[in-house]
Amino acid sequence: MKVRAIFFLFVFGLTACTSTRPVDIQGTAIALAQTGVVLTQTAQPTTTPPPTVTPTATIVYPIPSSYPTQKPLPIFTPDVIQVERWKEYQTELAKLVLSEAGDVFPYYETALCEWDILGRSEQEVYVWATCFAPGSRDRKPAVIHLNVDGSIQKVEVPFHGSTWNSTIQRLFPVDVREKIDSYFSSFYSGRAEELRMHLQYRLTHPEIPPLVILSAISTP
Repeated sequence: MKVRAIFFLFVFGLTACTSTRPVDIQGTAIALAQTGVVLTQTAQPTTTPPPTVTPTATIVYPIPSSYPTQKPLPIFTPDVIQVERWKEYQTELAKLVLSEAGDVFPYYETALCEWDILGRSEQEVYVWATCFAPGSRDRKPAVIHLNVDGSIQKVEVPFHGSTWNSTIQRLFPVDVREKIDSYFSSFYSGRAEELRMHLQYRLTHPEIPPLVILSAISTP
């Protein structure tokens, strides 16, 4: 009897220990689901928004305007007598253009000259001349005084020095003086440069006439 009583007590105690509260399956599932959501959100990398691009203004550089072209100087075409006597014109111009203080240049017969006719007034012809001879070179405005038959009476030029400006004003009218200034200011460009280059060519081809004569010959 004593052994049986102990056995029943043992079984009763074992049953009491194994009885637990009922498990809340639904609550447990919700908790697990919430935990999974939290873990998923934490595991995802943080998305960085793209940088804001601020549009910059387009710089428009100004287009440089072209430099104004130099207007061609109005020059006169020599007449028939001047064309026929161009060597005489060349010789008489060289005497004065290549001289200073009134002394006649001694080698004028071998000199070469280029000239442009800047104006006319009755028996006077206003020219710009550049001349060359061995040992001498110069460029000046000149006045050619003509006889009735068209031959040259004399040539006048201004000389370098204190009387230059006063002689220019005495010999040349205003419109011719403006042309003279343009030849001085553009010696290495424009028409003055053309005369200089052609004169250089004629040093080895002295039989070639000056440009002013060639232009008259080529004019129909």
